[in-house]
Amino acid sequence: MVAGTRELLSPRGSDAVPERDGSNVAGILPDEVHKKRPENVWLHSPVRESPHSMRSHFAIPSRGQTLRFAELLEVQRQLGILQAHRQLGVPDNAVFVLNRIALKFVTRADVQSDGGTIRAQIVATSARGRPRSLSQYFSIESPSGLVAVGSARASLIPQMVYDRVRGLESNASPPGRSATRSVFGYESALHVDSRDPLLSDHPSDHLTAMQAIADVERVALLDLAAARIRTLKLEFYRYAGLLPAPLLRLNISAQGKLDAEITQQGARCAEITGVIDMKNGER
Repeated sequence: MVAGTRELLSPRGSDAVPERDGSNVAGILPDEVHKKRPENVWLHSPVRESPHSMRSHFAIPSRGQTLRFAELLEVQRQLGILQAHRQLGVPDNAVFVLNRIALKFVTRADVQSDGGTIRAQIVATSARGRPRSLSQYFSIESPSGLVAVGSARASLIPQMVYDRVRGLESNASPPGRSATRSVFGYESALHVDSRDPLLSDHPSDHLTAMQAIADVERVALLDLAAARIRTLKLEFYRYAGLLPAPLLRLNISAQGKLDAEITQQGARCAEITGVIDMKNGER
């Protein structure tokens, strides 16, 4: 846990940001949501609702199929990053260390690719007036009303500190937290699809939350033709490097309860739990 006093930091900026070269139509630079290409910025028309809340419209590029749960989590991730930069003044070179991310549908309705509205509220823990960790709470709405709620927790560390920590981790043996002994129905190297724009436009030297969630969703729904993930929570315990490939273990109960873990060299790196709507799914 990052030490510091719990306080609301002073916001920065105004409600609107002028369009700039390289930004999407709403004036959001890809770097502000940790992307490289403007077409992968799915937010538009962001508005500051209060010093610590923001809303934005979003639209997800249609691929001719039902939206993935991971794509809605990507919308949540993008607004969380944007809010931290614009409202709290988190510097561009700060490293966001995601500890936890979760999203839960509150209705059986699905979100369409033409999108809706997402809102975020932020609370920051600080030390010496600088944000050290963030807790954020999200709501996703469609024209018919509230669809889903989410949350995220992240620590903020300078790049030089991150580089030092990563160097120490790479030279150290795995920590005491080991993989569980539960029986998992699926066990294989975690797959990252380099052709997926959700994943390919967010370079990283370690496994990201979106990479983990996308593969969990892919595996979970392989044999469930029309099932949908309705709740998912991911919690990180330590970094997972890109090599050797992390191992994904996953199990789904007959009632649709999802349990998964990601390990690397015998150490548990992340745990994922969720609920799948099995009503229309077929094993």
